[in-house]
Parts: sequence; structure tokens; C-alpha cells
Amino acid sequence: MAITVHGAGCCLMDYLYRDVGFSGDRFERLLSQTPGDGGLIVGGLVFAEHLANYAGEPFDRVIGSLVGGAPDDQNVGGPAIVSLIHTAQLCPDAEVSFYGATGSDDTGRELMRMVRRTPVRVDHLRTIDGATPATFVLSDPSASGGSGERLFVNQLGVAAEPQTADPGPGFTSADIVQFGGTALCPPLHARLPELLACARSSGALTIVNTVYDFLAQNRAPDRRWTLGSDDAYPLIDLLVTDLEEARRLTECSTALDAIKWMIDHGVSAAVVTCGPDPVAFAAAGGRFAAVPLAHRSVFKGFPAHPLAEGSVGDTTGCGDNFVGGMVSDITMQIAAAAHTDRGAAIDVDRAVVRGIASGAFCLTHLGGMFREKSAGDKASRVDAIVTEYHRLFG
Repeated sequence: MAITVHGAGCCLMDYLYRDVGFSGDRFERLLSQTPGDGGLIVGGLVFAEHLANYAGEPFDRVIGSLVGGAPDDQNVGGPAIVSLIHTAQLCPDAEVSFYGATGSDDTGRELMRMVRRTPVRVDHLRTIDGATPATFVLSDPSASGGSGERLFVNQLGVAAEPQTADPGPGFTSADIVQFGGTALCPPLHARLPELLACARSSGALTIVNTVYDFLAQNRAPDRRWTLGSDDAYPLIDLLVTDLEEARRLTECSTALDAIKWMIDHGVSAAVVTCGPDPVAFAAAGGRFAAVPLAHRSVFKGFPAHPLAEGSVGDTTGCGDNFVGGMVSDITMQIAAAAHTDRGAAIDVDRAVVRGIASGAFCLTHLGGMFREKSAGDKASRVDAIVTEYHRLFG
């Protein structure tokens, strides 16, 4: 029987701007000065309405002054759907389904067409009357010492509607239940503890990957962010964040301290990505084999590697593909264990390596979603990167 993966979160259109310089008077005037004030956050996210209020101008004029023209590309976006597409592309035998919503506008119809060309099942992708969520992704490849950096301006659209709090019937009944970037869908985010409890009661492995929670930052910049409430933590088998999100969720300054905090609060396994620095992770047991606090190096300078021929060096979606790589590897491990007489503990280190390889592969194309020309194309390329990773790092 195929392993089932159900994911919920925001499905949106990414408008991608490849080379926006994070400098100049106009840009610097729009940078955030105090936490949650509505200004631009390099490496973070702000909502369009708040940015317009901060600038004192209509949003269309603000974004136009920053990007200067049409986007370089548009692509499927959102931490949930992008990571699920990656999982489905790497695990063709799995049944990967997305539960979410788009708007009733032309953008929503185009988004639906794009998602339907992927291996993800979209029977539960609903249409809600209103505007489709969108994110303007501004990238500066020269930022952070040449490692590249991005910032995000999000239009919530129908993701703010109360209907999005309920993913739909059957969502929590799967082998793996994943919640991706639910802070971009506030009604769903508020219900995380309840939905995680339902998934756990059905026997699912629960995974949460986070996104910058601008609403929490805006409402109470001095308070620790939550995942609905702290009741969520003991119900999470795997929690994946980046370093800034980990700091805001735990009020810890380092990745290792944040991971210890997460595990002390009940998470079975925790992973924190740190940009070009090594990934930190640990597992306390449960469905995972216990691993003390550890690190895995990432591919620095991967766009120049022979395996990245034709690379564009765009970092958009690297984190989402990292998560998809981890989930795909966990899916493979669960499938392999199903053929034995007894289940095997999941190896989080092995999953992190495939996550790193997946994030590196994302640098070879613009945007988070890779448009496969044929089934298995992406899987073979990521497999080659995993092999190269072990050659370099063991």
C-alpha cells in the first residue's frame, strides 16, 4: 500500500524578481526600523497592507518603485504546496495530497493549472470567492557576502478567510500529516494544536515547517511567537524552522539552544536551517532514532558546482525544498519499514542530508517549484547530489 502524505497551508502565486539591489535611498527608507512596524525585512516577510501603511502610499506604487517592472517569472509558492510538490516528485509511489484554497480570480485559475501539472493530488484544493494569495519575492544575489538573500511581501487574499481554518474531511487521516507555513493562513495557524491532536490520534506522523510570522511580530514584537499555542509542541514529531524563526519561537539566540528548548517542550525531532551555515538538528526518540545535538554542512557555492550546470543561483524556495527533501526521505523510510516485520525508527540525519541536497538543487532554477519535463527527472538529479554530498562530507 502506498504511503499517504497530506499537507495543509497556503497555496499562492510567487512573483519572482531575480536581481533587486538591497540598497539605495528608496529601499533603505522602506526598511523596518522597529520590530513589527510594517517595513521591509531582509530575510523576512511583511504583509502588503502593512508595508503600504508604513510607506504612506498605495501598495502598487510601493512595489513598483522597488522592482521597476514585470517579474522575471511567476511560480507556485507557499511552504506547504512547494514542499509537497518536491516530495511527490521524489516519491512517485507515494500518494501526496494538498488541502488548501485559492481565490476565484484569474490568478487562482492559473495557479490551479500550474499545480495540476505536478504529481500532487489536488482533489481538496478549494476555490474561495476573492483574491488569490500572492507573494512578491525580491532577491539580491550579492547580499550576505555573495550567498544571496531574499525578502517577501505577502498579500493574504483568501488565506485570511475563516473557511481556511478547516482543511477538509480526511485531512488528518494519513501516514504523514504536514503543516507548512501556516502563519500565512492565520485561521489555520490558530487551530494547529487541535489539528495536530486529531492527526496524532489517527496514528499519523506529524510535521510542522514554519514561516516568518509577521502577524505575531506586528501584534506583539516583544512576545515569543506560538504555533497556535504551546500545546502544539508535544504533538509534533518533526519541527523544521530557520534560525530567525527558531529564535522568535523560543527566545533562544543559538540554533542549538532553540533545538534544546523545542525538545524540552515535547517535540520529538527538531531541525534548524542556518542559511549557508551548517544545519542543526536533534531527535529525542519517539518515531525517530535518538540523535544528540548535531550539525550537517551545506553546499557552499553550489551554483558553481558541475552538478548545477545552468544554475541561476536563486535562493527562493530553498527552505521549502529542504523540507520536501526531508519529508521524501522519511516517506521512503516508512515505506521500507512497512515491508519488515517490525517498524524501524526514522533516521533524521539521513533525512537532513536529502533535505540539504534538495535545497542545493533548488538553486539551479528560478522559484521554488521545478517544472519537470519527465517523471523521475528531478529524483535522479537530487540522488546525484546526495551521492556527491556523502563523497564530500561522509
